[in-house]
Amino acid sequence: MATTSSGALCKHHSAAAVARRRLRICAVVTLVALLLLVVAATVLALVALRPRTAAAATLEALRLTSLSFSPIGPSLLNATIDADLAVRNPSTVAAFAHAAGRAEVYYRGALAADAELPPGRVAAGGTEAVTVRLTVLADRLAARAPQLYGDVVGAGDVPLTVRTAVPGTVTVLGVLRRRVVVITVCDVAVSVRAPGTQTSSCRYRTKL
Repeated sequence: MATTSSGALCKHHSAAAVARRRLRICAVVTLVALLLLVVAATVLALVALRPRTAAAATLEALRLTSLSFSPIGPSLLNATIDADLAVRNPSTVAAFAHAAGRAEVYYRGALAADAELPPGRVAAGGTEAVTVRLTVLADRLAARAPQLYGDVVGAGDVPLTVRTAVPGTVTVLGVLRRRVVVITVCDVAVSVRAPGTQTSSCRYRTKL
C-alpha cells in the first residue's frame, strides 16, 4: 500500500516537472519571438526613415497664366505663374505629414515671386497634388530690366529657378517619427511665345 502511494507521488512530481519544463520552453520561445518582432520592426523603421526613402516634391508643370510687359514706367512686369507640384511618398510603411511649405521663383538670381504651400498628409506610397499661384513682384526685377526685356522680346524664353521647401514628419507604425525638410530646386525655361511649353532640370534633397 505504501509502495503504491509512493509510486503515485513520484508520478505526480514527474508530471509537474514536465509541465514546468514545457512552461519554461514556451516562455523562452515567446520571448525569442517578441525579440525577433522588435528587431524586425526596428529594421523596418530604420529603412523607412532613411533620407532617400523620404517624400519628394516634384515640379510637374509651370504655367505662365498672364503676362504684360512694359520697358518703361513703374510697372515693369506683371505676371502670374501657376506651379503644379506633386508631393510623393515612396515609402510603403511610413506616412508623411507636412506643414506649410514655401515656393520661391527666381529670375537670374533675384527673387521674383513667392507663395506658401498648404499643409497636408501623404499616405504610404501615395501622392498629393498641389497647385500654387505666384504673382511676380515687378519691383524686384527693376535692376534686371534689360535682361528681362531681351528674354521676353528677343529669345522668347524666360529662365527661372523654382525652389520649394516642404517641412514634415515621417511616421512609422504611428510611433516612430523623424522630422525632415524636402527641398526641390528646378531650373526652368518658360516659353513666352508658346505658353505651356517649358524645359526643366531638377535637383532633390532631403534635409534632416
